[in-house]
Amino acid sequence: MKYGLVLPNWEAGADVQRLVEAGVLAEESGWDGVFLADHLIFPPPREIGAPHDGRSQDMPDPWIALSAMAVLTRTIRLGTWITPVARRQPWQMARDIATLDRLSGGRVVLGIGLGRRPDYELFGYPWSFKWVAQRTDEALDIIQQLWTGEPVTAHGEHFDMDDVVMLPTPIQKPRVPILVGGLWPRKPAVRRGARWDGIMTHFPGDGVLPADGTPPEQHARDMVGFYRELAGDKGDVFLPMTPKEISDDWLPTCEGVGATWLYAGAMRGTWQLDEELIAAGPQAQLDWRP
Repeated sequence: MKYGLVLPNWEAGADVQRLVEAGVLAEESGWDGVFLADHLIFPPPREIGAPHDGRSQDMPDPWIALSAMAVLTRTIRLGTWITPVARRQPWQMARDIATLDRLSGGRVVLGIGLGRRPDYELFGYPWSFKWVAQRTDEALDIIQQLWTGEPVTAHGEHFDMDDVVMLPTPIQKPRVPILVGGLWPRKPAVRRGARWDGIMTHFPGDGVLPADGTPPEQHARDMVGFYRELAGDKGDVFLPMTPKEISDDWLPTCEGVGATWLYAGAMRGTWQLDEELIAAGPQAQLDWRP
């Protein structure tokens, strides 16, 4: 089992150096992975076009911050939670991530998802689940082809390219792992994760989403069971270290369903960039009870 830490970029504010230092501290403190959120505006406005009224916070770019961490660390995995692929150009993503994989010595994890409506409409993109999902799938196919270093031709609904070779390629083979985020019990994200390299999906009561009365153990069994039906034993499965309604059955459930990562997002129940909690390491979070 590996232990991941989802750092709240927005808590660092404009002090990007502090965010980078938190990633370095995580490696020193025994964490196996650091993941950063990827939003353009945080928190997103409730209505498109509505004024922020001072609510918008600094939101450092995750890939630039991860690049700095890559230079200052040696072993910890570095990734996003999650990047809305459909609002980026796939060829730019392919080159950026391949470069970071080279810089880090092959430690990058690409966490992807559909994102939120403001990530698109605030910047002139249309928003519908169908449009975003189709654009995401088309972009991912182009990205993985570009990572081979072979000529790529693609004439799709959203992207068009002829005989393009893009270098460098990532160190990791056959590709940088692509993990898919989403909201269970919606199934499309889990299906997409089974086609790629795993899932980092939220579910009710996981410490991020409000509980719905179903024990988190049941959500985990249903979600991972559905994933394993599609993917078999391949791929990574992320589950939270401490869901909101944690019990003594939680960790045995995670092991029983074959989780490969446990992640800490809302550490001790709150989102905060707290160096003392990071330095306490994964075991302190596992031992915590609300």
